[in-house]
Amino acid sequence: MIFAAPFTGAAQSLAVGQAEASRCMDQIAAVRREVFNKYSDTLAELQSQFQKTADLEGALAVRTELQRLQKDQSLADKDLVAEPKALRAAQQQAITKIEDLTTALVNESVPKLIEIKKALTVAGKLDDALSVRGLIEKLQGDYIRLERPDPSSVVPADTLIQAYAADRARADKAYKGARVTVRGVIGTYRPDPNDPKSYVVYLKGTGNTGWLACFFSGGTLKFREEKQLNTTQLVISQRDGDHVARLEVGKTVDIQGQCDGFEDVVRLSKCEIH
Repeated sequence: MIFAAPFTGAAQSLAVGQAEASRCMDQIAAVRREVFNKYSDTLAELQSQFQKTADLEGALAVRTELQRLQKDQSLADKDLVAEPKALRAAQQQAITKIEDLTTALVNESVPKLIEIKKALTVAGKLDDALSVRGLIEKLQGDYIRLERPDPSSVVPADTLIQAYAADRARADKAYKGARVTVRGVIGTYRPDPNDPKSYVVYLKGTGNTGWLACFFSGGTLKFREEKQLNTTQLVISQRDGDHVARLEVGKTVDIQGQCDGFEDVVRLSKCEIH
């Protein structure tokens, strides 16, 4: 089933998308400069500490890193040193700070660019939509790490939904085939059209970003809808009678399943309530 989102197409254009991507990259550059300036101050203090304790090797290592930073204005995992540990800790802290701030900026801009891409597609401006998709790919490719999710971690539903709305091929590399626990708000649920013994639970993204469909196995679970005062709940239980969960529209839930990629919506199969 396709869930259509409304568009504000009149105000959307390639120029708006280019301006948004440019704004994001300018902010990232400013963040990097600020972090590098603070990191440089940290290195100067660290070198002074090593000198005061007559630790020549430590002082030299920090001086070398300070010189490298002044020359390259970059810092990545490849630059991490083994010793001294205080220097490595400072490097890791700076790298984490850059990644966190950069990710926040990209995650702020990408949903806006996705909406522009959608609006241009609906308007038939396919080449412009393709250009905006290229801007999204550049922001994500240059600044966001592509990593398979840790099975023990919880991924916001918005993360999966936006990843597939931005670039399906890239999202597949990170998520398709992986078993992932997703946290999201229940938008609706309904009987599975392909399995009358089962239900599909839909998690919604914020705004108009889209939906994530969670498919369960009707062979091992029982489903029933139960009215509670002014609400209706979907009760999921094991066939042996043990209670599993009560789901209600508007409530947040953690669901684990295998990501099957995108088909009308992002899909998880073989789901379990966590």
